[in-house]
Amino acid sequence: MVIFYEKAHYGGPVRTVSIDEMKSMLDLHSFLLGMITRGDSLSQILETLSLTLEEHFKRKMHCSILLAAEENNLTVGSAPNLPNEFSEMLHPVKIGPSEGSCGTAVYRNEPVITIDIEKDPLWDNYRDRVSKFGIKACWSIPISIGDQVMGSFAVYHTEICRPTEYEFEILKTCANLAGFAIERDKRIQLEKQLKESEQRFKSLFDHYPESIHMISLEGDFLGCNDKALSVFGYEPQEFAGKKFHSFVLEENKQVITAFNKAIEGNVHHCQCKTIHKNGNALFINLTFLPILVKDSVVGVYGIARDVTYEKLLEQELSVSHKEIEHILKNHQGMIFKYKKENGQFIHTFGAGQLFDRLGMPLEEFTGKTLADILPADEVARKIVYYEKAWKGLQTSYEASVRDIDYVATLRPIFEEGKVTEVIVSCSDITELKKTHDDLRKTQELMESFVHNTGDAIATMDIEGKLTFANQAYVEMFGYPKGENCIPSIPDNYRNEYRLLLDTVKNGTKVKGHETVRKRLDGDIVPVSVTYAPLKDKNGSFNGFSAIIRDITEQKRIEKELEENKQRYQSLFFSNPDLVYSLDLEGVITNINPSVQRLIGYSPEQIIGENFRLFVNDQSLCHTEARFKETMKGIPQTYETGLFHKNGQTGFFHITNLPIIVNNQIVGVYGIAKDISEIKKAEEYLRKSDRLSAIGQLAAGIAHEIRNPLTSIKGFLQFLQEKSQNQEYFEIMLREIDRIELITNEFLILAKPQAKKYSQTSIKSILHGFLPLVETQANLSNIAIKTEIDELIPAIYCDPNQIKQVFLNIMKNSIESMPEGGKIKIRVMKKDGHIKILIEDSGCGIPPERLKRIGEPFYSTKEKGTGLGLMIIFKIIKEHKGSIQINSELNEGTQVEICIPY
Repeated sequence: MVIFYEKAHYGGPVRTVSIDEMKSMLDLHSFLLGMITRGDSLSQILETLSLTLEEHFKRKMHCSILLAAEENNLTVGSAPNLPNEFSEMLHPVKIGPSEGSCGTAVYRNEPVITIDIEKDPLWDNYRDRVSKFGIKACWSIPISIGDQVMGSFAVYHTEICRPTEYEFEILKTCANLAGFAIERDKRIQLEKQLKESEQRFKSLFDHYPESIHMISLEGDFLGCNDKALSVFGYEPQEFAGKKFHSFVLEENKQVITAFNKAIEGNVHHCQCKTIHKNGNALFINLTFLPILVKDSVVGVYGIARDVTYEKLLEQELSVSHKEIEHILKNHQGMIFKYKKENGQFIHTFGAGQLFDRLGMPLEEFTGKTLADILPADEVARKIVYYEKAWKGLQTSYEASVRDIDYVATLRPIFEEGKVTEVIVSCSDITELKKTHDDLRKTQELMESFVHNTGDAIATMDIEGKLTFANQAYVEMFGYPKGENCIPSIPDNYRNEYRLLLDTVKNGTKVKGHETVRKRLDGDIVPVSVTYAPLKDKNGSFNGFSAIIRDITEQKRIEKELEENKQRYQSLFFSNPDLVYSLDLEGVITNINPSVQRLIGYSPEQIIGENFRLFVNDQSLCHTEARFKETMKGIPQTYETGLFHKNGQTGFFHITNLPIIVNNQIVGVYGIAKDISEIKKAEEYLRKSDRLSAIGQLAAGIAHEIRNPLTSIKGFLQFLQEKSQNQEYFEIMLREIDRIELITNEFLILAKPQAKKYSQTSIKSILHGFLPLVETQANLSNIAIKTEIDELIPAIYCDPNQIKQVFLNIMKNSIESMPEGGKIKIRVMKKDGHIKILIEDSGCGIPPERLKRIGEPFYSTKEKGTGLGLMIIFKIIKEHKGSIQINSELNEGTQVEICIPY
């Protein structure tokens, strides 16, 4: 082990420090930095630091980390091995010039090394208490963050000792690490407080009862709370990027001034007029507040309170004052006030047309006493009523002046229980007679209305018993007019009826309440009832009035509307075709459940997405053009391709219709019918027509070729027997055999073959043909693996034709692997079919060629005719099965055959 020597610190002894010890401290330094950066808690870091340092020093000692608290005290942050009684005895440690090693070190912000506590005056206040714990020395290093002392790192010894220079540096390093950990902890706390502050501000901003907007210094909206929607009708995103003054109805310098004041750092208020999104005018009280960041204005808060209702009330009040003034001035009678001053009744106000008709100018009336304007005998008669009203009693009298008869009503006005003035209202009863005649006519008109209206009208007493019913009531319910009972109320509606009457008794009118009533014959009639209180001449409640309307027809119409709604919903949700609606941008706003069956997506996955995401590239431009034509109001019908969730493309016949609301196009309805199978059928018919034509041509060609071909082959064989050069004859005969094979395939296409169907096991068919191909496969270094599930049922088929299918497929697979490879055959049951998968690891087929597989005379092989695969497709179709070929270039090909069992 390598040892080196160090100089003593503070006159301490010289000791050796091993490289292992130095490495240990470096490891501690790295480990603690790792804890700090990893985010371990402060208490864990400080405890680890204390324990590790105690293990490192080779003498009996205890580490303690004291943290600065409020009121100039230090609290124990970590002292895992220091006796609890010692910690409790010292706690809290005061900070001062003579407060032991720790308190003094923090006070001075410099290390304090107490070699012998018994002799150090810094420990005078603690020496007696410390000695019983055997503590003889204490080394304390302040923990600082910048210029701020955060605590002390202390080491207590049970013997008198001083630190070496190495130990002193170690203590300073640990103090620095502790300071770093404390600083990180404080930063985390500050970040937490900042986050909480931001959350409180956001909560206040979002839930403030008034609309709050954040506005840039240039006047642009930056954001707003949700209350803005209820005040202005606009969503928050609709304000983004707009100038705030664009929402002011008219140019308002007061608003601009208030905004500029806020930019200068002042709070300012103003009022303006704006328009709600629905078009209604709004009166808004605005308060602009500066947004201050580091004492600089960076924006403006705009708090908007809707005062439209208060403004309207203010306007209505002003109008009411003017109306009252107009009414008083043009009142056909007269109204005046008087009060008592110095024992005299003085008239203080007067208005009304009757003053003019009586020949009494208002200037001669106001401020005058009775004696000033009337003869003495008239004064004596009226003074009695004036006195009576002044004593707090309402009274009235009649008088006649200049052939004008009028009646005067005196009403005292009280303040704090005392009469302060009396209002006198005088009415010309000459006109009253005419009014009485008019009233009689009106009464007759009302009676005629009540008796001849189609609505049932009735009155009830306080108990709800019928007191009057018009003819319509009798005809509607069949109850006699004089029947003294609760009328036409079904038993299970009696409580509702009582609640309605109680509501009216409490002063609330019941209007248009829908319920039912019972006819005398027991039939139930749906009705709309309106109840209002009846009052006597004193304004006291004395009964009810009821207007009852038969709403049978209305309910019938509502029922039809509901049924129509359900029919529409049934048409939408139960439609096997895809039914959807789009907004002006092409975003899907609604779609029926058929979407999952047709293209694999649930309605929730589709709604909110743009339709363009689901249209294949070849159809997108055409579909986009048709969408735009529909947005012009022109219905469109077209075909397009849509992506299925599984990645395939389906073909759909689309009908687009414009959605028109209030003569405005607001979107598009669409109906998409899946025509993928129709497209496949059309393609099949196209291929079938071609196959038929080829079959007819093939039959003629085959018959024409076979006869001369037989002669040529015979003569070649004859000549071969006599020739010495056999090589050329073998080549010619081989090529003639190939021509015969092609002509035979032509004949298979051209004429029906005799078929022998029977229940046959796929397993037996495979075992019958596999030996035929295994030899060739072995020669080509190709391995064939077969997997057949248990209990595979037999299929109804022509075994020879199915064998031909397998042979053709296997032949193609072997030819696709000239360098060798693998062929895997799997047989399984699936949904009422036997599924056969033949997979090879050959060269694969390019996508552009894969689309044309099965067409006659189209082959992926250099010398192929394309007839082999066409025959396979024909055989599988005759067996009511399906065949699908999947291939990837340089990866291999998979042929999937499904035959029903």
